[in-house]
Amino acid sequence: MSLQPMQIMQSNPRVRDRRASPAFSLVEVTIAVAIAALGFITLLGLLPQGINMARDTAEMSVGTKIIQKLSGELQSTPWDRIDWNGYGALRYFTSEGTEIIASDSTADEDLATALSFVASVYVPEQPLDVILPAGSSGSNGTAETWLRRVKICVATSSDPAFEFATAAPRRVTSASALIARMGD
Repeated sequence: MSLQPMQIMQSNPRVRDRRASPAFSLVEVTIAVAIAALGFITLLGLLPQGINMARDTAEMSVGTKIIQKLSGELQSTPWDRIDWNGYGALRYFTSEGTEIIASDSTADEDLATALSFVASVYVPEQPLDVILPAGSSGSNGTAETWLRRVKICVATSSDPAFEFATAAPRRVTSASALIARMGD
């Protein structure tokens, strides 16, 4: 009596049909791990870009806060106190945008450890004439004598002797502000 292969499998419970096995083969597992590794490597490659973007966004946000603070101070400053030409006194700020008063610092090392931003207000030697459009409040295209244009500059630097005049333009964020003369 000769048994067919199917009959051998049915008669012997130890022999199983490989096609009916619920497990994954080694080749399938290897391909799945390779695809997952490729995805993880791609995500890790994007991580430094995300960190740089977050840092740049935070610096931009704090720089804007500093510019708004200085602009507000200049709006309430009498014109006779804006008596410098070129870059004014340096102002120091922490990474959160809080001003560091130089006299509050006990040592230069303390200033250097907390310092993240340096700011200054640039007043041009020759006034940048502000000319309002014709027809607004009697202006006929002549220079406005009640407005003064200044440039507020902020640099991300821990150097308390930062030089705005010689700094690379990409290191400095600047914004123009119009200062109105309040009474006389």
